[in-house]
Amino acid sequence: MNAPALLLLLCCLSATAQPPQHGNALPPLDARHLLLDGSLSDAQADSLPFVFNTLQEAVEHLADTTTLYIRPWVYWVDNPDTPDVVTGRDGREPFGMVITTTKLTLMGLTDDARRVVLASQRGQMQGAVGNFTMFDFHVDELTVENMTLGNYCNVDLDYPWQPALSRQRRSDAITQAHVGYVHGRQLTARNVRFISRLNLNPLNGAHHSTYDSCHFECTDDALNGGDALYRHCTFHLYGQKPWWSTFGAGPLLEDCDFHVMGSNREMFFCKQGGPLTLVGCRYHAPSDSIYIGWTAYPQPWLRCYQHDFTLNGRSYLIGGRQPQNTIVLHDAGGMTAPPYLRISRQQAELRTGEAPLALSSSDAQPVRWRVDSGCEDLVSLKSQGKDSVLIVPTNQGSTTATFCVVAATADGREAACQLTVHPRLLPPPTFLQQPVLQQRKGVLQLVYGLDLQGRTDESVVTWLRDDIPVSVMRAGTPGTGHPTYRLTDADNGHRLSALIVPRLHGGTAGDTLRIDAPKPIKGQKRLTQIDTDFSDLPTQWQPRIAEGYWTTDGYKPADTQDYSWSFNRQRPMWAYEEGFNGAVGYGLVQAQRGARLMYTPVGRRQGYGDMELTLLVDPTKTAGQGFGSATGQYMDVCLKFDPLTLTGYGLRIIRTTKHARAVDFLLVEYDHGQVHPLTDPVSATCYRTGCTIALSLRGGLLTAHVSTITPCPADSALPHEVSLQAHVADNTFGGIHIQHTGSCGESTTMLHHLTASWEE
Repeated sequence: MNAPALLLLLCCLSATAQPPQHGNALPPLDARHLLLDGSLSDAQADSLPFVFNTLQEAVEHLADTTTLYIRPWVYWVDNPDTPDVVTGRDGREPFGMVITTTKLTLMGLTDDARRVVLASQRGQMQGAVGNFTMFDFHVDELTVENMTLGNYCNVDLDYPWQPALSRQRRSDAITQAHVGYVHGRQLTARNVRFISRLNLNPLNGAHHSTYDSCHFECTDDALNGGDALYRHCTFHLYGQKPWWSTFGAGPLLEDCDFHVMGSNREMFFCKQGGPLTLVGCRYHAPSDSIYIGWTAYPQPWLRCYQHDFTLNGRSYLIGGRQPQNTIVLHDAGGMTAPPYLRISRQQAELRTGEAPLALSSSDAQPVRWRVDSGCEDLVSLKSQGKDSVLIVPTNQGSTTATFCVVAATADGREAACQLTVHPRLLPPPTFLQQPVLQQRKGVLQLVYGLDLQGRTDESVVTWLRDDIPVSVMRAGTPGTGHPTYRLTDADNGHRLSALIVPRLHGGTAGDTLRIDAPKPIKGQKRLTQIDTDFSDLPTQWQPRIAEGYWTTDGYKPADTQDYSWSFNRQRPMWAYEEGFNGAVGYGLVQAQRGARLMYTPVGRRQGYGDMELTLLVDPTKTAGQGFGSATGQYMDVCLKFDPLTLTGYGLRIIRTTKHARAVDFLLVEYDHGQVHPLTDPVSATCYRTGCTIALSLRGGLLTAHVSTITPCPADSALPHEVSLQAHVADNTFGGIHIQHTGSCGESTTMLHHLTASWEE
């Protein structure tokens, strides 16, 4: 049957079918040229060779090389009406379809990409456990044209040509819902609309990808950051950072439009950074005062390119806060690839008096090398040919310097390597006064003297009780005088020790020296309050539960058993370090999922009366969602707690599927490790930077109040402050318990300051 006759028959068979809008006629159908028409009945499709009415059946008949023509309709990748919750296999996310072939073309028979829709409606914890992904293509060469690929988990599917095919979103709470991956050599997408929200993944992964006249709707961590070319595309940005990262030469975007759909005052292209090139692109935002950066925390070595870029019609320099990251191209005509200059290293450490560093760019053009202005005396550059240089460290000062060495070509391309150049390494310092421990007025002091040689003392001092670290003074800790340890009632009857590792700034560490107190401690009064910023808390694995000790270990609670994760007991669960994103300054953060922190006060047998606790935290997440996903990820903050039996009261802060920019708060009771809710959950937006969590149990009334210094988001009607209370039975416990079950990295919560007080 020839193509015109086939199309006439299809129109007669289906009253709703319309003649194809695509300008080219169909070739004869055969095993390599199939037709998908969802308007046909099963009987109609079965009567026609190489014609199908479901995507699933068409995929089953793919040959090694296939073109699948698709008539306007909505085709579901999997059944959106099934109540089943899908899960992934072999540690991967769940997929709607896995398609394996050599060469595949999906061709929509329309010029209006909205009329051919391949759809799904699942996401993380919304019909799936894991980041549900519509397609996993194992195809060497994939072409997709004239259609919409949409995960309508958090977006309404509006299909006005056949309203019965429309469908409301599964949930308002935005979650990870992907379109697809491509494992192959080439992806070509023309006139394709990619619809989702979080982690769009518009067929990411091919060695080279081309998007021509495509449309993208997404939030963060969404776009293809590999070797990708975007031409004449539009982007609707519902988040702040559409790319997770870019790598290699990075994507090239030509004649593209970006539309900011939210109220963010700052926008960035990448979360983790990487090269980008924008040529003739336009940014459209609600305000001219918005800031546009390449990435929120750009490294000095980063180089990105722009030409003829505008914000609301006016020329704009991207990343103006760090102008060294931006190279403005004066001529971008005929560009077919990003103007990338490779460099063999992007970061390196050198030390004066030790081995030099060889850098190369391996470029066809000669490369000129230079050092950041003002740093010329810290290294010497020795040319090794047209594209290589030998860098010899010559830092004769006493402090470490950080700067860039830059490679540049005559056509305006640049690459940089960030150097950290240390001064000459000094040997371990010698003691001018041997360390001794002196006790005076409730303080144990380590008194010693070093030959400083004009450097600062960066010795590390660790205080031990019963050979268990109870306090640490880290290298570089600011302060004056000799290291001290404040004695408490937990030290009574114990002999304390100090370990000192002597070291000067820019020098090697000496041997560890142990100094024991001359006699056991006695006479310290019972502690009725505790106050810590965690800066002196030892963070190594410490599972012992004993009076006067912090327990720093890991624990997987029973209510997280449905989620597969574990931790390594050979590594610390906590780290004291500098934060990023919403976590400001330094503090204590989770180093592994399942991090647990407990304090057992002295006097468990005597018992404790009423108790209050205040904890200041910074969630690393900035949008109020607190944790990576709604997969049993929460933080419990407890008081009146017994670490031995895991019994007491507290506040649970948990991410749920209800909201993408808020968390739930509820009071809970721990009963030998089993957790029971005491109140209904309250959704609120206050789990953001500068969050104060206040708990108290007085006279059988458990209360919690949570607030933040971060302003309330303008687009939310949820409360921005939480107050909860519940009547509970008194107990005699006085312990503190913090349990975090969230993923780490960008989903941590930084602990800044904790105070607690007890009544006897």
